[in-house]
Amino acid sequence: MQNLGIPPFLPAGPATAPFHSRKTSSPPPPPSPPATNKSPNPARPRRPRRRGTLTLALPAAVMVGAGAGADAGIDRVLWTEAEIAARVSEVAAELAADLRALREPAVVVGVATGAFLFLADLVRRVDAPLAVDLVRAESYGDGTESSGRPRITSDLKVDVAGKHVVVVEDIVDTGNTVSCLIAYLEKKGASSISVCTFLDKPARRTANFQLVGDGKFYRGFECPDSFVVGYGMDYAELYRNLPYVGVLKAEMYKKDTSN
Repeated sequence: MQNLGIPPFLPAGPATAPFHSRKTSSPPPPPSPPATNKSPNPARPRRPRRRGTLTLALPAAVMVGAGAGADAGIDRVLWTEAEIAARVSEVAAELAADLRALREPAVVVGVATGAFLFLADLVRRVDAPLAVDLVRAESYGDGTESSGRPRITSDLKVDVAGKHVVVVEDIVDTGNTVSCLIAYLEKKGASSISVCTFLDKPARRTANFQLVGDGKFYRGFECPDSFVVGYGMDYAELYRNLPYVGVLKAEMYKKDTSN
């Protein structure tokens, strides 16, 4: 086709209105508040601060930490690790001789949590057939004095009916916990009940417990009338991991009464 200088046909599109910018004015500022002699936000008068101190009577042992060793707060050592091991072996030999004379295996019941180390060391040295179980009896809480009202908080799994039971304790002082445990085991049908305690503190005895059947009383050491920790025994759940038995300093458990 011959080009005659006429521009090619373009389809007509919708007409587009030209863009016109529209100036908008800012809203007028709000009217100023009327003049007044009062401040818009008057400050409240301050109340005088009362001066005083509040002392929380927390066990000092709870504050042990921040680089302190496990023996922080120990006044003196009563029995060393070697002395404990030797005495536990002697008690285990005496107990084993009695248990081997039984017709049926005895049930050794450890009292949690304080007796767990003594229980483990003892039964490993007893050359006689036996079963092992744990019971929990609480009477101290976080304090240093027995409440006098022990209670069983964890039951046995082993059936003790018609069997000889050996209660393994960390310490017998007032005798209330042992009396409670003996009554508990007798109710479950134990034929005889012995008590084997790591420490015996007769100076604190207030309850005269009675053993059952052919039961015997075994003890590791006689303990002076001091608050002792270590070898499983605690204050506020501390000191159980000490390999020896020591006397706790009085300031570690006496309440702060200062203002």
